[in-house]
Amino acid sequence: ELTAESWMLIDDSTGFIISQKNADKKLFIASITKMMTCLLALEKGNLSDTLSITEDVCVVRDSWVRPGDGYRLDDLIYEMMLMSDNNAAYAVANHIGGDTLAFYDMMNQKAVYLGMDSTHFANPNGMPNDDNYSCASDLIKLSRYCMGDSTFAEIVGTDEKDIPLVDGRHLPCMNTNVLLTTYEGCLGIKTGFTRQAAGCLASTATRDGTTL
Repeated sequence: ELTAESWMLIDDSTGFIISQKNADKKLFIASITKMMTCLLALEKGNLSDTLSITEDVCVVRDSWVRPGDGYRLDDLIYEMMLMSDNNAAYAVANHIGGDTLAFYDMMNQKAVYLGMDSTHFANPNGMPNDDNYSCASDLIKLSRYCMGDSTFAEIVGTDEKDIPLVDGRHLPCMNTNVLLTTYEGCLGIKTGFTRQAAGCLASTATRDGTTL
């Protein structure tokens, strides 16, 4: 029995809608937001850049990313997507946009480009915010576009990775998406949860040459 308030399931090769419920209903999307943050970082950023973590991007305490730490951008993106780290998302947004407000504009411009008409981004990580929302049909558009980027697909399909910091320390990261190891053919993409949004999932899987 499906208990989700909203969903859409499609055949990726044709775009044929197999099943849907409230697919255009605007809902909060929690850390699914980080898909757009990751996409823009890959498209706009220099992955070999080094980032120094500053106080202003440390918005939560339960984060591995702390002031004074240093990461390469590509490693920080992995940490953001696998561990769903909220501070990492702010650090990436600040680096790519120059400041976070400019990055939000970039997120919303990309949403318009992708035809995500029922989507608005107000932060880079999906923390509770009444102005950060999307819908299932829009997230299908984002998911298909993101998975067309081979680097994005590689990141979200990674179950675990050892993340180096510039000072020589290492951070072992496990992907929050347990479907990668428990669901046959799962290729990603992103989990999310907040009390505001409840459980959220963007997912794709391939079996016998068919991708849904």
